[in-house]
Parts: sequence; C-alpha cells; structure tokens
Amino acid sequence: MIMIILAVSFFSTAFAQDKKINLEVGLNYPIGFQKDGNKENHIGFYANGAYKFYNSPLRANLKLSYDSYTVVKKAQSGSPYNGRSLSLIPSVNYDFAISSNSIFYAGVGAGLSIDNLDKGVFNEGYQSHFVFAPQIGFKFVKHINISAQYNITHKDYSRFIVGIGYIF
Repeated sequence: MIMIILAVSFFSTAFAQDKKINLEVGLNYPIGFQKDGNKENHIGFYANGAYKFYNSPLRANLKLSYDSYTVVKKAQSGSPYNGRSLSLIPSVNYDFAISSNSIFYAGVGAGLSIDNLDKGVFNEGYQSHFVFAPQIGFKFVKHINISAQYNITHKDYSRFIVGIGYIF
C-alpha cells in the first residue's frame, strides 16, 4: 500500500500545478477565539476543486468541507456545544508565485453553510447560513497546501479554520 502511494505521488509531482484543473483533499481544524472556544473542536475534512485561468494569477475554487467546532451561545448560559457544519464555498484566489515550486495566495469566497448542534449536520434543528470566507495559504513542493480561512456567518457559527491538504 505504501509503495502504491509513493508511486502515485512520484508520478503526479510533475503534473500537479501545471494542470488547469486540480483536486485537493485534506484535513482542517477550527480554532476558537472565545472562552472555551476549543473545547468541542475536532478534525474535519475538505475537498477542493481548482481551475487555473490561462496566463493569469487568478484561480477559481469550489470547496466542500465538514467542520466540527465549538459553539458558545451566550444566551444559553455561555455553555460550549459541539457545532457541526457542511459548507460549500466557491472562491477566487490570487496567486503570488514565489518560486517554481511554491505559491502564496490570498482570496475570498462566499457560499452556504449548513450548521447544527450536537446531532450531526442534517438532523433536527439544522440551519442554513450565508458564509463569507476570506482565505490565505501557501502551496509548496507542488502538492502540499497549508491554508487559513475565516468563515464569517451567523455570530454563533463563525469560525477560523486551518487546513493542510494534498493536491493531485
């Protein structure tokens, strides 16, 4: 199994960022800023499709992510709850090429976040929210992406997310 993974990684190295369309999968982790803001956080995952415009530093993305994070509702005694979210966010990023193997990028996205407390995403009590998402990141070795994104949505469900992904 390890040999198969190494072979796929080796053969795809030359093609990863030279292609117009890339697929990225990775893990993300929400970071809470309020008191008890990290009590119910768990590792989530995401998939991101990217289209690189010809002769342009612009890249269009479509990111689907699942997050499990702390929600602290001040109206309900300030207790932390486990919030779960499924987000679909189209975005546009501007790439700043540092070298042939590394790119810094900044961008913004807007989409939909489906949020729920304690019971999974689509169970009783889920809510849909508009989400605005500024993001920055760094891609290196043509396959590794480290990113930071702040999902700005309903005040109880806004969250800062860091992620690491592999680009195919």
